[in-house]
Amino acid sequence: GKVLTVDTSRGSARAARAALGDLGCVEVVTDSARRALGSQRVAADVAVLDPPRTGAGHEVIDQLAAAGVPRVIHIGCEAASFARDIGLYRGHGYEVANLRVFDSFPLTHHVECVALLTR
Repeated sequence: GKVLTVDTSRGSARAARAALGDLGCVEVVTDSARRALGSQRVAADVAVLDPPRTGAGHEVIDQLAAAGVPRVIHIGCEAASFARDIGLYRGHGYEVANLRVFDSFPLTHHVECVALLTR
């Protein structure tokens, strides 16, 4: 298989290239998820999203759904944005198959939520 990783941060993309560069199956792109999804011509079996605190939003989720991605792993660090995004996925027929919450920052209100969505 092939892995496409997309990040808006040049530094993060550079670090990904350094860490994953010897794997021939990984392509690292510095761009927005919205633009990168719009230029993809090969259907994905799974998408992994770790958006900023503002969430993925309707444009990205609409594109994933239109592309027919059957499985999405969505990571969220802000509960309200995460819940909104889950609702957007559900509007496209995705169901939450698994949900985990991680207390990555003990003694704070910050948590990481990870959902596997399928359709």
